[in-house]
Amino acid sequence: MLSRRRLIFHPVIRFTQHLVFWVLSFVVFVQLFKSSAAPLQGDFLYAGLFHLTILPAVYINLYFLLPRFMRINKWVWYLVALVLLVTVFSWLNYSFFQDWSQLVLPDYFFISYFSWWEVCLFFVVYIGISSLLKLSKSWFTVLDMQRRLLQVESEKAQMELDVLREQVNPHFFLNTLNGIYSMTLDKDERLPETILQLSQLMKYFLYESGDHFVLLEKEWQIAEDYISLQRIRSGQQLQLYVVVEGEIREQRIAPLLLITFLENAFKHGAKGSAGHVRIDVNLEVMPQQLRFCVKNTRGQAAVVGDVKHHGVGLGNVRRRLDLLYSNRYQLDIQDLQDDFVVTLELNL
Repeated sequence: MLSRRRLIFHPVIRFTQHLVFWVLSFVVFVQLFKSSAAPLQGDFLYAGLFHLTILPAVYINLYFLLPRFMRINKWVWYLVALVLLVTVFSWLNYSFFQDWSQLVLPDYFFISYFSWWEVCLFFVVYIGISSLLKLSKSWFTVLDMQRRLLQVESEKAQMELDVLREQVNPHFFLNTLNGIYSMTLDKDERLPETILQLSQLMKYFLYESGDHFVLLEKEWQIAEDYISLQRIRSGQQLQLYVVVEGEIREQRIAPLLLITFLENAFKHGAKGSAGHVRIDVNLEVMPQQLRFCVKNTRGQAAVVGDVKHHGVGLGNVRRRLDLLYSNRYQLDIQDLQDDFVVTLELNL
């Protein structure tokens, strides 16, 4: 099946549209300017000859002047060319019926029913109407192209979000499984509990995080499960402080945002640190805004530099924020001498 745009611009459809326009114009002209109650042969001939002088002027404008000057955006020159076009063809029309028709058609007596200025007005009206029809068709074409581009961009953004979300899962589970592997080597008694919590996280990642937005309450529950998992892994050397302010049951948020910041804090704070590590997590929820801050002391494995040096996580989440929240978020990353601080502010 042809698309709507291809159907509109199909040669047969375009020819039919033009034919209908000129047939209607011819019929209206005959009815308005007939010389008696019923149109005579001369009336039909007069209307036909009148249109023969209008046709070239209209199509010279539609297929030469208008496209040419629109493309180079020279509207003053277009108006000058249009005035010349109207002047020349109005003179040809007027001269034909006043002077030349007796030579071409000696069996008919024609005179111009209109003055030269009135003939000019006819040409202006026909050229104006045909130009507006062409521009309106072009406008609808542009709207259709814009709609299709928006659809393509939307599909592209959705595909990119899906890819980014897929990147989060293996990145997250790789880090967690590395920790569990260390626990198996140490024959840690907390290993069964750790695996159980990991299974809950996997369930959320696989089955419940596919939507663009989820309940903040559910997202925070997963974040708490992740924090509990990291408590088991880290032991007494981790000083973890979590503060939640505001109502989290009614708000919605893009999935797997908060956990990425937590993962970064544990990975670059607790991992590899020989001494005590402190991680402060603060979630503040307001009716139309969310503020999430994670601060961790720098472990030996922390990497100094731009966000891109902190692995897939933060670069990934920044791109997802661009796609889902556009200009409705602020992400502040501070790489200090002793601490690494990430602050996210979202307009919900």
